[in-house]
Amino acid sequence: MQPEPQPVCPLCGGPNGCVPARDGCFGTPCWCRSQTFDPTVLAKLATLPSGKSCICASCAGLAEKSPPALP
Repeated sequence: MQPEPQPVCPLCGGPNGCVPARDGCFGTPCWCRSQTFDPTVLAKLATLPSGKSCICASCAGLAEKSPPALP
């Protein structure tokens, strides 16, 4: 199983900073793995056609708390 190559946040259209999507491998570390997401944000994602997607730190409400995306 591989991540979908989706480099943009479906909520705002900006870059989502998803390193696994960029690299095509779930074994790659990503900024989001150490975060706790607001259930309201997760509910928004559930309404998307795929029901899941990588979002940016800003839409996740973590912009002030998140480190920059990994290289």
